[in-house]
Amino acid sequence: MKLNKFKEKKNKTKYFLMSGLTILGVGGVFILGNSFGKYQVEKSFSIINGQIQANSSDVSIATINVDGQPQDKIPENGTGIYFDNAECSNGATGSWDRTNWQFILSSTKKTKCTLNFTTSKSTTGEQSGSSKMEDLLEQNQSQEKTPITSDDNNNIRYIGSDPNNYVYFNCKNGSNSGENCETWRIIGLMDGIKTSSGKNERLLKIIRKDSLGNHSWDKSDNVENNIGGVNEWSHSDLMHALKNYGGESDSECKDTSCNSWGQLSTSAQSMIEDVIWNTGTSPGTENMWQEVNSAIVQYMWERSAYTGKQCTQGETFCNDLVVRQATWEGKVGLMYPSDYGYATDGGGTKSQRNECIGTKLYNGKSLWWPVVCYNNDWLRDSNNQWTMTSAPHSSDARYVFYVNSTSNNGSLDYDKAYVSYAIRPVVYLKSSVKITGGDGSSTSPYKLSVQ
Repeated sequence: MKLNKFKEKKNKTKYFLMSGLTILGVGGVFILGNSFGKYQVEKSFSIINGQIQANSSDVSIATINVDGQPQDKIPENGTGIYFDNAECSNGATGSWDRTNWQFILSSTKKTKCTLNFTTSKSTTGEQSGSSKMEDLLEQNQSQEKTPITSDDNNNIRYIGSDPNNYVYFNCKNGSNSGENCETWRIIGLMDGIKTSSGKNERLLKIIRKDSLGNHSWDKSDNVENNIGGVNEWSHSDLMHALKNYGGESDSECKDTSCNSWGQLSTSAQSMIEDVIWNTGTSPGTENMWQEVNSAIVQYMWERSAYTGKQCTQGETFCNDLVVRQATWEGKVGLMYPSDYGYATDGGGTKSQRNECIGTKLYNGKSLWWPVVCYNNDWLRDSNNQWTMTSAPHSSDARYVFYVNSTSNNGSLDYDKAYVSYAIRPVVYLKSSVKITGGDGSSTSPYKLSVQ
């Protein structure tokens, strides 16, 4: 047993290294890393077998586990141990900063967090989605041309024209591979995904390889927006259709897709996490093309409070009474515009990719995303594909973003909600889902199981 005990008076600022664990309290933000740091002492406390023992619940404390075993410090980076998830009290949220190898907790309350780490592989050869993606990132980080990379938001993404990100999903008859399954593809490991239970997790995000078919985003049954549809995801016909497809019977789903698409298998449904999706968008202007930006900016806009209705109520194409919202809770959605933009490798080099993800996905008439960007983006296929994100306009509440097909210019574009484009459903997998086999290639997709 390792015991380090510190006793300090309340509200003193101290600097020291606590068995490799540092707590920094600045304006409600606490940073935990294995270095010296500044922290605010609240009460006397101890670290015993990896757990900080506090005399009062008002102390910001943390428990550190590796494969369920308590540790007295955060594991060193590059030792085959990876951050898996964090569980914090008081509804607090946090994220793992891989660059600086530290946990950042944003909280205005005194909070207790459990930081869970995992080794790269278990004795059975199974891996969590998190550790698998971390393994692949570490293996490829020194390569100039890589099929996987991290972004500035702590997400790990597959990139390029055809990376090995294939996975069996929606399997029938108890199988987890072969002809009884569909092939989906992994968009990436996404950080800070809030689940319906309030936890923030790192979850695998996957998309169906093939379209379910063409479908309108939304059609109005009356005179809403001149019968052009409403660009609010929580209200849309497509949301109801995908809700039914995900296994939740939806009385609002009245079109043929509710029967023709069927529902995901029981095993697939058990793997899907119910999460909070971001349905924010860009600030509306008179010129629609100004609403399209780079993958970097689109990502930020998708998490904004802007919604698809930024026109004046009562105008011909802006007379719906649907309440707009910037988030939506559910299980099955679509890709974001930023997912498409971030999936390019720009032709191979890191500098080329950086140029692509920093370039507008559409920049006005005939000013498309560069060919080298969209020709090296695996999310683009032979269909025009709807995204989940509305496209606001100063006088119109009908537009939604879609991705142009391989026969077109490969840019992000926009159209009226009632138009029919390809539907490729997207889901987040539970953190308990394991990768149990396969190498991710098109001939040997990853196999999944759930604990």
